[in-house]
Amino acid sequence: MKTRFYIIITLVTAILLGMLIRLNHAEYLPENSIPALLSLANAVTAYVISKHKQGDRSYQEMMKHVARWTVTRFLSMAVIIVLLILTKTVQPVQFIFSFIGFYILHQVIEIGILQLEAKEIS
Repeated sequence: MKTRFYIIITLVTAILLGMLIRLNHAEYLPENSIPALLSLANAVTAYVISKHKQGDRSYQEMMKHVARWTVTRFLSMAVIIVLLILTKTVQPVQFIFSFIGFYILHQVIEIGILQLEAKEIS
C-alpha cells in the first residue's frame, strides 16, 4: 500500500514540475523546484507519520504525537521559506505560488490515498 503512495506522489510531482519548467523555459527553476521538493518531503513525512504503528498508546497520546509532528513540519517549512526569501535565493511571488500549488496537490493525493487505504482495510 505504501508503495502506491510513493509512486503516485513522485510521478505527479515530477510531471507537474516538468511541465512548469517547460512552460516557463526554466526561467524560474529554483522557484519551481525547491517548493516541489519541500512540499514533497512534507507530504512523505506526514504519510510516514500517519502510518507509524501506535503501539499501546491511547488515542489522546497518538493525537499529541501527530500534533507535535505537524507543528514541527510546519515550522520547519516556514523557516526554510523565510530564509530562502530573505536571502533572495528565490523570487518571493513565484516561489510562494508554486509552493501553494504543490502543497495543495500533495495534500489532495495524500488524503485520497489515505481514504482509499481506509476503505481497503474495512
